Amino acid sequence: MVNMWSSSSTNTFVGYNGTVINIGTQAIGTIVWDSAPFYIVGGNGGTLTEWQSTAMAGTVFVHSPYRNGPQMYRMYALEAAIVSVYKNGVLEATQEVSAYSYETITGAYTSYVMSFNSTGSILLASWCTDSADYNPIPPASQTIYGSCSTLSAVYAYDYGETVSVT
Repeated sequence: MVNMWSSSSTNTFVGYNGTVINIGTQAIGTIVWDSAPFYIVGGNGGTLTEWQSTAMAGTVFVHSPYRNGPQMYRMYALEAAIVSVYKNGVLEATQEVSAYSYETITGAYTSYVMSFNSTGSILLASWCTDSADYNPIPPASQTIYGSCSTLSAVYAYDYGETVSVT
């Protein structure tokens, strides 16, 4: 698990065997490994921020923030990577990220389709600067599963591509 955004002094480790430990303040980018399944949650202001599982690493991501911006995207590299960031299919930024470190980009991205293409394995998360939304972003996939509460949107990595929902 990687601390992508928690600045709280109460980061809580919950182990598979029921162990619950307050591991205190941990720097952004801290990575914790364990031989058994576990979960860590902390906070940033009044917003809960789950630590992100390395199982969510990938090289291709797509996202569209829906709240007022600006938004921040944090990229944590599990290996050295160059990340190309596209806004509605147009190159917005290129960011080099060293292995086991992170970089953050900030911009007005509300309602744009943001695509990320990385040369190495990264974790990606977004944060709305009004502290309303923290989103660990899974890598793009040809098949996704989920359930809808009130509103759902599906975005294609290749901007303008047709998406089929069944």
